[in-house]
Amino acid sequence: MTAFFAAYRNETSKLVLRKKYIAFLIFGAVICVVWAAVGAFASGFVGMVGGVAINLTPTPMGVLPLFLQIIVPLLIFMSVTDLITSECSDHTMKAMLSRPVERYKLYFAKLSAVITYAAIYLAGVFVISTAFNQVLGRGLSVGEIFAAFASYALTLPPLAVLVGFAALASLFGRSSTLTMLLLVVVYFALNVLPIPFPGISELLFTSYLGWYRLWVGVLPSASRLLHMIAIVGGYGVVFFVAGSLIFDRKEY
Repeated sequence: MTAFFAAYRNETSKLVLRKKYIAFLIFGAVICVVWAAVGAFASGFVGMVGGVAINLTPTPMGVLPLFLQIIVPLLIFMSVTDLITSECSDHTMKAMLSRPVERYKLYFAKLSAVITYAAIYLAGVFVISTAFNQVLGRGLSVGEIFAAFASYALTLPPLAVLVGFAALASLFGRSSTLTMLLLVVVYFALNVLPIPFPGISELLFTSYLGWYRLWVGVLPSASRLLHMIAIVGGYGVVFFVAGSLIFDRKEY
């Protein structure tokens, strides 16, 4: 495990210390600030004309869909292509494989680093949006804050599956730009496909990014929960195992 944790720390530092990923964190904070400013203006304006109140203040649950469906997946795709595709194309992967760490441990260290950064990003969004909501919006109770925190935590399993999918696809890419574009196109297609074919929604792993709504609200039946867990877990096992096997046999 020592070799794994050493590789994990090294991969995590690549993401945390790079300027563009720090800029991504700042970008998320700016979105929360802008959301708060627009919400304060809109609330005041609507109150003046006596219209229907529109609350755009950045409650943790209010901003979560935007980050969960768009921003965090883009962050995951960018991180995975940097840690896998880019290192393969610029031949730095050979140097990493020369270290005393098994290939599968290095692969899982890369994926764990991406998941960790996504968790840090969501934690920052949660803290900032909660703080602005307490100041500019209706103050949340302790129970509401805990429910929001639980919702953010519940997004991590489906996001981990998305990381596994992106990593598996990135193993076949030769250019980080093209791989990033491919991931975005495929992700967009998987989200649009259930519109003309609603019957396949439950079979797509991307449909479960918002499953926190089921856990925090009124729970469905036990069989329904087990069905969802089995699908998410099955996708995760397939993506992670397949990626690990390909990474172990790939020539660099």
